[in-house]
Amino acid sequence: MKKVLLSLSLISLSLSSYAQNSWTPQGTKFATSYGIKEIVITDANTVWVNAYDGSGGGTYPKAFSKTTNGGTTWTATTIPTSTIPAPALVSDIAAIDGTTAWLATAFTGTGSATNTNAVYKTTNGGTSWTRLTTGYTTASFPNVVYFWDANEGFTAGDPVGATFQILRTTNGGTTWTAVAGAPAPLAGVEYGLTGVKYVTGDNIWLGTTKGRLLRSANRGVTWTANSTPALDFGGGAAGGGVDGSSAKMAFKDGSNGILIAIDNSVEAVMYSTADGGSTFEPIEATGTWFFGDITYVPGTTNTYVSTGIDSDAAQGTGSSYSTDGGLTWTIIDNIAGVDGGQRGSVKFLNSTTGWAGFFSDGPTGTAGILKFSGNLSLAVNEANAKSGLKVFPNPAVDVVNLTANKEIKSVTIYDLSGKKVKSTTDTKQINVSTLAKGTYILQAYYGNGSVENTKIIKK
Repeated sequence: MKKVLLSLSLISLSLSSYAQNSWTPQGTKFATSYGIKEIVITDANTVWVNAYDGSGGGTYPKAFSKTTNGGTTWTATTIPTSTIPAPALVSDIAAIDGTTAWLATAFTGTGSATNTNAVYKTTNGGTSWTRLTTGYTTASFPNVVYFWDANEGFTAGDPVGATFQILRTTNGGTTWTAVAGAPAPLAGVEYGLTGVKYVTGDNIWLGTTKGRLLRSANRGVTWTANSTPALDFGGGAAGGGVDGSSAKMAFKDGSNGILIAIDNSVEAVMYSTADGGSTFEPIEATGTWFFGDITYVPGTTNTYVSTGIDSDAAQGTGSSYSTDGGLTWTIIDNIAGVDGGQRGSVKFLNSTTGWAGFFSDGPTGTAGILKFSGNLSLAVNEANAKSGLKVFPNPAVDVVNLTANKEIKSVTIYDLSGKKVKSTTDTKQINVSTLAKGTYILQAYYGNGSVENTKIIKK
């Protein structure tokens, strides 16, 4: 009897560990108070980030940091003005591995604009950068850059003449072609925004200062423009630039995504789209979510993570996740009103690997970015777990049968280390004969996007 009780205790301990999602500080080695603007994860070990001045000093650091060992060590580098002119700022960063990356730069508005609007490339991990011939001029303002592989990429900037300036390359940036038929700006002031993009597969979304989404479904070849519930994605054009409007977005695929529209920096509404951003519907979400940033977690059915970086009563500081497309949210951490709880820009590679921005405590410090610890594939929103899921026989020898009050779309089985051992769309009877003897976690994915976990034992 004691042996049985001990086994059940160990199972309970293993299951409870899945809920212990958290963040671990890592030192980016940036200058003190530098924050994380963009995060680019190329694999589980390799991450590039660029910096912004979080001190309020109004400077434009030409700095990036990189890890090639999952964040155990980071190396920060400041690019000399002999490479990127002093009047330029770094708008965005893209990378495909630990050696090849691109930077978009733009004119700060002070000094000479000559050679400030550009795209730079490195093929040696950032030791040196080469300015590419893109077609950007002193009239341009590059906002974003992105590459799918070593050859194909795009960059986009503010309107020049009658259309937004969007350029594509199919040879790594050696030559660029202006996109014909790029969207025209709305009457008045409409610009793009530095780093404001979301890319999923071949799909691209760019936010503007008039709250529109410029969207391409074919890697930037053709584009459409749609209005959203947001007044502005963050440039201050809405309301004469005095209302602090901004927006955050994340997309699971070419159709489904979440938009957070923020007014006066204090009020936010979450919306969902099922048509790639053409239309939006408000989400009546339960639980705590933040509006500092939001990202979809690749490889999951419908999981998003939100972060908050402002230590005020409106946004708060902390992070949370939703496994059902934003309907219900579960706190990862929530340190209200405390600067140490800030979680900024956020990106995930998969359900176990992700990073969120923080602020550096200096070149020899241990802070600057936070690495996720946990497994969001095993996370369940409690509000969605009441589905009457039954699994029998349990323990099982060859097959297990499933019933539930909701439609089960697919089933995944994990061992107690979190490793996926089986995935199937046969949701009524599952063959487990090939599994080794032991205890597993069976995860049912429901038609409404929610999931539920239960234990099974293989004899």
